[in-house]
Amino acid sequence: MRKTLITVFLFLLTASLCAAVTIEVWEYGMANEFVAIIQELADLEFTPKTGIEVNLVANPYEGMQNKVLLAMVSGDPPDVLSGAADHIVEYGIRGGVIPMRKVFPGRFEAVEAKLYSGVALDHNGNGFGLVESVGSVIGYQRLDIFANLGLEYPETWDEMYTMLPKLRANGHEIAWGYGGPASGPQWGALTFMKQHGGGFVDPVEYRSLLNDPGTIAGFKEYVELYTIHKMPKEINYFNMFRSGELAAFFDTVTAYAAIDRGAPELSGRWSYGLIPGTVREDGYIDHQAFMGTGGIAIAKDSKHKEEAFQYIEWYLSDEVQIKIMEELPKRMPGAMWITGNIAGTYAISIRDHDRSILAAQLSCSTPFHYYPGAMSINRYVEFAVHEVLQLGKTPEEALLNAHNITEQELRTKIKEYERFIKNLL
Repeated sequence: MRKTLITVFLFLLTASLCAAVTIEVWEYGMANEFVAIIQELADLEFTPKTGIEVNLVANPYEGMQNKVLLAMVSGDPPDVLSGAADHIVEYGIRGGVIPMRKVFPGRFEAVEAKLYSGVALDHNGNGFGLVESVGSVIGYQRLDIFANLGLEYPETWDEMYTMLPKLRANGHEIAWGYGGPASGPQWGALTFMKQHGGGFVDPVEYRSLLNDPGTIAGFKEYVELYTIHKMPKEINYFNMFRSGELAAFFDTVTAYAAIDRGAPELSGRWSYGLIPGTVREDGYIDHQAFMGTGGIAIAKDSKHKEEAFQYIEWYLSDEVQIKIMEELPKRMPGAMWITGNIAGTYAISIRDHDRSILAAQLSCSTPFHYYPGAMSINRYVEFAVHEVLQLGKTPEEALLNAHNITEQELRTKIKEYERFIKNLL
C-alpha cells in the first residue's frame, strides 16, 4: 500500500512539474477578431516553441483602467496587460507593474530597439512598458487640387500661410480636425510648442514649461491660425475633403481608413502629407507632431514574470508584428491599427507612398511625456486656447494663467505621489 501511495505521489508530482504554464494577457481597445489573430498565432507558434500557453482577453476602452486597478488591489491581475501610456506609468509608480528595464536588463533594450520611441512609458529609466501601438497627427492632401492650382503641399507653416489666399480664392481651405479647437486643441497646440522647442511639463524636474519662450512662441502661432489666418475652427473632414472644400487637413493617422474606404472615387487623388514644419536656426525643418502610444506591461503580482516577458519578446518581434499587420485587413477590411514595431509599419495595408510618409511622421515625433497628474493638467492648455478664441485674452495672458495653475497642481500632485516617487529613486 505504501509503495502504491509513493508511486501515485511521484506521478502527481511529475505531472504538476510538467504542466504547461498559462499566462493571461489583457488587451484593450482591440476588437475580438483582432485579438483572435494574436491568439491563433500564439497557439500556432509561441506555445509549441516555449510550452507557455496564452489566454488573451479583449477589453473595451471604457472602464479598462478601473478594471485593472481593481484586479491589482485584489491581488489577481493578469500577467500581461496593455493600456494607454499614462495609465501604465500610473500603475508603475504605484507599484502595480514591474520596471522591465531593471528586471530584464539587456533583453528589454533588445526589444525596445525595434520599436518607435517609448519615452512616454519609460519614466525616469524604469521602463514600465514597451510600445505596442502608436498614433500621431498627420497631414492629408488632395493631390489633384494642389496640382490644378500649380501648388505643392506645404513643407512649412510659412509656406501654408503664403498659399492660403490662392486656395481660398478658388474655394478651398486647410484646417485641423483632431487637434483643432473643437477636438483636442491642446494636442494641436503641443505640436507647435514642440516644433519651437517647448512643451507642457518637464517630466524629470516636474515643473511647468508653459512659461518657456519656445512654448509661448508655439502656443501663439497655434492660436493665430484662428485669430489672424482665420482657419475654420470646426470641420467635417470626411465630407469637406471629399467635396474639395478642404485641400488639406490635419488629423489622426487612422482617419486614413475612413477616406480610403468611404471615398473610393478619390482613389489616386489624395495622400498623406507630413505635418508642416518649423524652420530651426540651423535650417532644419522640424515636422514633429503630437504622438500617442499604447504600451504593454507585466503585473507585479504575476507569478510568471519570466514567461510573460518571453511572450512580450515574441509578440513585439518584427516577424510577428508583420504577420499581424498582414492578416488584419484580411479578417477586418477597413480596420487600421498602427503597430509600435518599426518593421511592422511597413506591412500596414496602405499605399507604398503613404506608408513611407507615415513612417517618416512617426520617426520624427516623440510621445507625450508622463508626469504626475498629466491626465488632468493638460486640460489647462485646452482652457487657454478657448480663453484666447472665445474670451479675447492675449495668448501670453492665457498661457501664463495655465502656467500658474499647472504649477500649483504639480506641487499638489507631487506631494500626493511623494511616497511612490521616493520608491522609484
